[in-house]
Amino acid sequence: MFKTTVQNKKDPIKKKTKEEEPKDPNYREYSLFSNMLYIIKGMFGAQKPLLFFIPLGIAAEVANTYLPSFALRAVISDISNGVQTERLLHTALLFAFMMLAAGAAQRLADANLWWRWIGARMNFIMMRIRKVLYMDYEHLESPVVMKAQGKAQYATDGNNNGVEGMMRSSYEVMKVFASSFTAVLIIGQLSPWIVLVIFVFGALYFLSMDRTKRKDKKIWDECSPYWHKQWYMLNTMTDFTYGKDIRLFSMGGWLLRKYAGLQDYLHGRMCESKNRWMGHTIFSNILGLVNLAVVYGYLISRVLSGEISIADFSLYLGAIASFNNVLQQVFNNVTDLRQQSRQINDFRTFLEYPERGTFQDAQGAPPPLKEMDRYEFTFENVSFRYDEASDYALKDLNLTLAAGEHLAVVGLNGAGKSTFIKLLCGLYVPTSGRILLNGVDIRRYDKREYYELFAPVFQNVELFAFSMSENVSMRGSGETDTDRTISCLRDAGLSEKLDTLPKGVETQLLKVLHDDGIDLSGGERQKLAFARALYKNSPIVILDEPTSALDALAEYRMYMDFDRLIGKKSAVYISHRLSSTRFCDHVALFEEGTIKEYGTHESLMEKGGAYCEMFNVQAQYYREEGGADEA
Repeated sequence: MFKTTVQNKKDPIKKKTKEEEPKDPNYREYSLFSNMLYIIKGMFGAQKPLLFFIPLGIAAEVANTYLPSFALRAVISDISNGVQTERLLHTALLFAFMMLAAGAAQRLADANLWWRWIGARMNFIMMRIRKVLYMDYEHLESPVVMKAQGKAQYATDGNNNGVEGMMRSSYEVMKVFASSFTAVLIIGQLSPWIVLVIFVFGALYFLSMDRTKRKDKKIWDECSPYWHKQWYMLNTMTDFTYGKDIRLFSMGGWLLRKYAGLQDYLHGRMCESKNRWMGHTIFSNILGLVNLAVVYGYLISRVLSGEISIADFSLYLGAIASFNNVLQQVFNNVTDLRQQSRQINDFRTFLEYPERGTFQDAQGAPPPLKEMDRYEFTFENVSFRYDEASDYALKDLNLTLAAGEHLAVVGLNGAGKSTFIKLLCGLYVPTSGRILLNGVDIRRYDKREYYELFAPVFQNVELFAFSMSENVSMRGSGETDTDRTISCLRDAGLSEKLDTLPKGVETQLLKVLHDDGIDLSGGERQKLAFARALYKNSPIVILDEPTSALDALAEYRMYMDFDRLIGKKSAVYISHRLSSTRFCDHVALFEEGTIKEYGTHESLMEKGGAYCEMFNVQAQYYREEGGADEA
């Protein structure tokens, strides 16, 4: 047996207890028949030629399995009866031709099946990826959903996992059922009891196999979150962006121990899996030996008693050997199907996570978003709580963002500012209350059209391994206006950088897909994000602490420049610093998920409350050296 250590039983990244482990409320179990129909329908929908090659392969398999036994019986019978050599030759040639044709048909089917199954699996992979790209954003931050996504990915990851595995196993089951039926017809002429004995041994094998696979799936399901942890640790240790911190803080040994601990844990679970399979193998080998002893003993006794001829003995011997083999394959494939069906449950559960899409009520469809000339947002008693959180991130929020208004949302970290922005953008749905756009609940609009209303600039700027122009337009090269891209980059302050690039806006970013790709500094990334917002030209601009890495004065200047560029569009400036408040129409000070103060900069300063105190503390950073005017 494989050895495990004490360390294997402990998660080095604080494993949750079963009571703490979040359950998936959307998980569904489908019947094996339902999952088979689901996969077969998708398989034939993606690869229609399989409708021909699968039946061809089944027929060829039956012929290849039993033609040699019938050929041997015919030849032995002819020799025993003293037939002429010419007739014996004809018999041998006829069977040789049939076996040659069956073999050719089998090779033709096999040559066309394997890659078509992979092609069909690619279609299911696209379904999963499409779900990730378009599912509600709030799901992407849920550990339950991320675990479900990992299990759905596993179901599409290999030739024998879930999706493609069920295609292959279904085909194998159809083949062995056809072979088994043929064997039963042959062996039944000898003794129905032999069929029953073989079936009983096969059933015992099946029960052992099914139990092993059920226990094994539980092990791998429990490993699912650890593969993600392992992936994160591996990428953290090998990503050069972490290199400075790892070296200067001497983190190498600590990270290696964490990674080794994960490896040790996963190795222990793998050993547990292998030990289960080893036990099943020993048991099945013992069953096989007893089965052969019983069946072969019976056949030999019938020959010795003269009840069957040598020719019949050869036929029955071949048929029983084939029946034993195909019966074991039947049970193997049935247990495979049950295992794969459990994985299909995971896949279907993930694909069927609810999406908001378009919400319409009895009053009919809301006005088209593109036809609106003004956009006013109203938060009515909006509260929001994250999954598994005990406290609300926002509580009873009431706020109006008028059309064309510039709103500054300020407060300390954790006050609820980013949650407010995600609710406004439609990325989150309120736990209670509602958000109105021109008097209509935003959940009634098509969410993808709704997203087009916003041009966001977030704190973490993500670059894509595409050209700079595509990183600005966020569209393919064929849909990108190059001149407009250049104009937006220059307006965002990247003129000097642009002029130094030999390929200009067609320069590739990052070295993931292109060896000549370049990276941008933190400040350049932020400016590129501003260019994205300018290019999108949406009616509402969101700046969610995109300048947190800058000093206060540089942040203030950048906000001033950007405010000038967006003109009369609605804008929300979010920050824990107050560099944006002077030029905004209103200021909302968030604290512990509520709006503590709201008004103009001047009115809040006159009030002398928390905002005034915070502004005065920070004001020194918004003055030029040498006594420049207050920002």
